[in-house]
Amino acid sequence: MNEATFCCSAKCLITINAEEFRKEVLMNIAICDNDVTAENSLENLLEFYFLNKTISYRINQYSNASELLYEVEDGRNYNIIFLNMIMDGMLGIDTAKILRKINYNGEIIFLSENSEYAVESYDVNAVGYILKPIDYEKLCLSMERAIRNINVETYLIRRRNSFITVPYDEITYIESSNSKCILHRSNGDVYVIYKKLSEIEVELNDKRFLRSHQSYIVNMDYIVQATNQFELSTGEVVLIRQRNIREIRSAYLDYSMNHCVRYMSSTAAKKVRGCKNTNIS
Repeated sequence: MNEATFCCSAKCLITINAEEFRKEVLMNIAICDNDVTAENSLENLLEFYFLNKTISYRINQYSNASELLYEVEDGRNYNIIFLNMIMDGMLGIDTAKILRKINYNGEIIFLSENSEYAVESYDVNAVGYILKPIDYEKLCLSMERAIRNINVETYLIRRRNSFITVPYDEITYIESSNSKCILHRSNGDVYVIYKKLSEIEVELNDKRFLRSHQSYIVNMDYIVQATNQFELSTGEVVLIRQRNIREIRSAYLDYSMNHCVRYMSSTAAKKVRGCKNTNIS
């Protein structure tokens, strides 16, 4: 068992299993193939691939390119898209070119019966070109290349025909205002999002974000003081729902205690760095 002893703001020593700090993230994957048997086979291989990884995943299947393109253009976010090269109505390479034109910047992996379009796949920055029947080792190589390129801890904001990508660690808080929400970024930028706050909360799906109020989600990494409201390191203030103030402050304290370990990697060991000092009064 890999353990670390650390000192937190409560001025006590705690020994914990470092495995608790392995971040579990969610990866969205699309498979576009008009061969249902091939789609299911690939999904089974991906299930085996992710079996021992600290990555949660979700797979959506598409039987035609038009449906996939419509959903991506409408704001659906995928980290990886598998495209069958030969499909009814549209070649996979043409689908990929359209995806790039509508500013999809995720990873593309082609599936094909032959290598006819292998060279052309570089034009759309594909990370893989796998021949059918799929070889598991080659699938793993393509997936490793794709994952190295992906920062799954980002939030995508739709802007007309493009996307803005905001890393989770740059989101300070999100507030609800009438029929829209406003995302605040650590560099001072703000973005208007036409979604419900509860919908954004589900999309974020990350322990660092706390629903502190009906109208606020706060990134707890930015909290420096907790009284009857949260004060952030940016100087901003986030409200706390007063009727649940004890539970909300307790949730923050638990998070702060469990995340004040900072590791510095070395060849054989990890050293502990001091955590932030948060005032709770």
